[in-house]
Amino acid sequence: MRTRKAVCPVVVTSAVLLCSMAGQAVAGPGDTFSNTQKIGKVSPTSIYLKTGEIDASVPRGGLETLAGQAGRFVIQLDGPMTPARRTALEGAGVVLGDYLPINSFVATFAHADADAVAQLGFVRWHTPFADSWKIAPDLGQRELVTNDRLLLQGLGMSALMVDLFIDADVQATIDSILMMSDKTEVVSITSIGDQPLLHVLAPSALAGQLAAVEGVQFIDDFPELSKRNSTTAWIIQSNSSGQTPLWDHGLRGEGQILGHIDGRININHCSFVDPEGDPPGPDHRKIVAYNAPMGSDFHGTHTAGTAAGDAGVSNDTRGMAYLAKIAFDTIPAFSETAFYNMLAQHEGQGARVHTNSWGNDGTTNYDGMSRAIDRFIYDYEDNVVAFAVTNGSFLKNPENAKNVLAVGASRDTPNQNQHCTGGRGPTSDGRRKPEIYAPGCSTRSSYNATSCGTTTATGTSMASPAISGVGLLVRQYFTEGYYPSGAANGPDAFVPSGALIKGALINGAVDMTGVSGYPSTREGWGRLVADEALFFAGDTRTLWTMDVRNASGMDTAETVEFPIEVIGAGEQFRVTMTFTDPAGAANTNFAPVNDLDLEVVAPDGTVYKGNVFSGGESTTGGSKDDRNNLEQVHVSNPALGEWTVRINAAAVNVGTQGYALVVTGEVAEPAGCYADFNDDGSVNTLDVTAFLNAWIAGDSSADANGDGSVNTQDVIVFLNLWNAGC
Repeated sequence: MRTRKAVCPVVVTSAVLLCSMAGQAVAGPGDTFSNTQKIGKVSPTSIYLKTGEIDASVPRGGLETLAGQAGRFVIQLDGPMTPARRTALEGAGVVLGDYLPINSFVATFAHADADAVAQLGFVRWHTPFADSWKIAPDLGQRELVTNDRLLLQGLGMSALMVDLFIDADVQATIDSILMMSDKTEVVSITSIGDQPLLHVLAPSALAGQLAAVEGVQFIDDFPELSKRNSTTAWIIQSNSSGQTPLWDHGLRGEGQILGHIDGRININHCSFVDPEGDPPGPDHRKIVAYNAPMGSDFHGTHTAGTAAGDAGVSNDTRGMAYLAKIAFDTIPAFSETAFYNMLAQHEGQGARVHTNSWGNDGTTNYDGMSRAIDRFIYDYEDNVVAFAVTNGSFLKNPENAKNVLAVGASRDTPNQNQHCTGGRGPTSDGRRKPEIYAPGCSTRSSYNATSCGTTTATGTSMASPAISGVGLLVRQYFTEGYYPSGAANGPDAFVPSGALIKGALINGAVDMTGVSGYPSTREGWGRLVADEALFFAGDTRTLWTMDVRNASGMDTAETVEFPIEVIGAGEQFRVTMTFTDPAGAANTNFAPVNDLDLEVVAPDGTVYKGNVFSGGESTTGGSKDDRNNLEQVHVSNPALGEWTVRINAAAVNVGTQGYALVVTGEVAEPAGCYADFNDDGSVNTLDVTAFLNAWIAGDSSADANGDGSVNTQDVIVFLNLWNAGC
């Protein structure tokens, strides 16, 4: 079992100070060094490091002389790595470390065979890994803000983040660092993926000596801590500094309950404490159910605070859905039944959105924990279950479940478009995960060891509760009748399916420009900006949805179509389809069971298939997606006129298959809305009567899905349109 603890859960007070070598660029042996801040067109004979561009244009032979030598080297290939090249390097005893752009790798040759190395003709250049490359060029030069940092500066101390080589002997490296000075302290030992990280307090003058330690790869300033949930709130809602449109329009979590499975929440912390002294239960201010013995845990208190904490003031004690409540339990035994029952227990206590920052890093198989999620969401369609993906390099479990919302962590402002941590997909059967990102680097939230304090933590654990908190706000949007008018209206209220909530969240995700490729198996569909998916009165960007439960869903070979009018090209036209698939068999190696496919047809007949992208936009051609239960079409500068959103049921092997659609852009129902069947200008019960009379008579006007025949599917389509209104 593995709890996804914060990458940096240590509470620290530290400073970053000038270093004797800060800003000095020292070339490696025989190398030309130029410190560049911008990289335009890259050269295949250069290596691009933070410390500058290394000129490797002159080839170097004699690679075999490195065989048996200790230490680390950088090798550059004459082109990209290939499986054959990797096999040849491994066969020669060369051990590869990090990739360095372009076509270069950290490598060790201590156990290499000279004769085999001599045959590696594709290695065109090599050099020892220089100590000067280990020091951030701006080390100690950042402007200090807090009194703590300024105080440490006066003491001649620096707070450093020290990255070690992936294969470093961590303990030996620590021992070497501690021997430098009796003032040196290793505050924490953590990792991101396979990369060991140290937080070190040391005299500022020792940076050069630190760089000479064999296991050290890079030395940078330890981040100066600032409020992080405060920034997460506006980043995840609008990405405009200080702008929180969901909160401003009255969506703060009222009436919503979060399912929270984690370490024990400290209910005496001001984010959760009940001023009346009520025990957890229906009357408690914050905790409607505490399904475990009381306790206090750093991780659980921190994640609960990010999602739904509230101390009554707008600071780091306030979560994303700060007026929501929580149903809590500790992490279950790793069995399908135990996890399913725990989710069902929270559902029975009112929770409909669930956050989990833990998992199993031992396998990538579609296992019992994955099945438990898929079974639960299929059985309880109103629910969304979010999971923090592993902080390791590659996707693990149970975030590879089909119906889960798999969450990775982006950085904080001003680098929110950069990846922070989270395993790369795809799943073992080729599905796209993770799906969505939220800030998770140095998130400041509730700290269990104090009555009202906060502290920072880093990891996907911090991102999942942020997404889940906004999921509660999206649910509140529908349950309080904000759709379709953009303002709360009781008669418009309905209970959304989990598929609709998930679809709305992902529809509001945007490309993380600091990650190459979109969509991708690294960032999924990008970082959440919730205001992109929800419509409020006065917005240019509008919203249309359809929510069909499984009992009213589709059978194999059926097709449904919905006309959508694009009335302006200033907003990207975006269509998101999600469906809740039944759980796969226990021994399956290919988890998908049912297959619905999205198509979007432009006014000129151009067809866009779901998930066929090029350059970050939908493109024509390609093959239909046969495995993901989330498909999107994105079209910028869309043609004006009537578009058709079509769903094809390629295979429904179990039950009937429901779905949710979320369409955003400058969109509207076409003139003469089909739900206004009697054309009297309003949608009411008279339209139902008129439609059913036409349907009983077999009139072609009752062919609601446009498939050329009048059958029971038309009744389902009409009633869904009628419920949505015009």
